[in-house]
Amino acid sequence: MNERIKKIRTELCNDSNKEFAKRVNENQNTVSNWMSRSINIDVVDKILKGFPEVCPAWLYTGEGKMLKSEVKNNHIEEKVSYCLVPLKNLDAVGGFGSNDAIDINEYTVGFMPFTDAREGDICIPVTGDSMTPTCPAGSIVLLREVERWGEYLGYGNIFVLVLMDGRRILKEVARYDVNPNEYVLCVSHNESVAPEPLPKGLIRGVWKVIKILTDKGY
Repeated sequence: MNERIKKIRTELCNDSNKEFAKRVNENQNTVSNWMSRSINIDVVDKILKGFPEVCPAWLYTGEGKMLKSEVKNNHIEEKVSYCLVPLKNLDAVGGFGSNDAIDINEYTVGFMPFTDAREGDICIPVTGDSMTPTCPAGSIVLLREVERWGEYLGYGNIFVLVLMDGRRILKEVARYDVNPNEYVLCVSHNESVAPEPLPKGLIRGVWKVIKILTDKGY
């Protein structure tokens, strides 16, 4: 991120700390430190407010283009809208093992940029490898709560299932033909892991995976 901040200074402020500081309403010594030291979410917010033309996803991850719209070959690229989604202190396990933390007080540890996010969405990291290659360990999944999942659960989608014992498992959910009223079939994307039936009575909450961020630059 330090290098990306330097690029903003170079390309949008003629490599001037003075101009950069003016844009973000800070002193020059402070913004100079941003070029080489650890950056927190408050600094990122100041930069994005001072440079509204900068794409949040690029600043956070390095993905895509620096500006929300750039002229290339006399064409203007369509602007993409990003939302900053709360990153929670939780994890989703690709298998049926225990989570890093179970039934702890939930809080926000940061924010991640996602397209197509809505109010109330959250994101959490993935542990375990049973959903590789779709959701490898270390990826971040954007989640949206399924409030009436007991009435309808879209088979073929990937969900984080919150179990009664506090575990949060990440699986593709399919119909369990043997007993579809009381069970769902949890399908792994790792070919070495067999599908497993899960009683619906063990599920206390369901979150649908909307997007998956697998780039290691976040």
